[in-house]
Amino acid sequence: MAQHESKRARRRRDLIRMKAKARRLNVSGGVDRARHADHLAVCSCWMCGNPRRFFGETTIQEKRAFSADACERLS
Repeated sequence: MAQHESKRARRRRDLIRMKAKARRLNVSGGVDRARHADHLAVCSCWMCGNPRRFFGETTIQEKRAFSADACERLS
């Protein structure tokens, strides 16, 4: 990795890396891997997807913040 890499060079390098990963994972089942390199998710169902989106769960960061806030209130 170059010290002062341009943004364009970084994006191009990342795209090559993601295409290689799509090839390894065989995400698209042989269909245009370049199209699937941007989003390597195989599925977006409720079991595989983001729990915040489907169940309204809080993120780990939010849980930590709520916990810290609760501890401050008790002290």
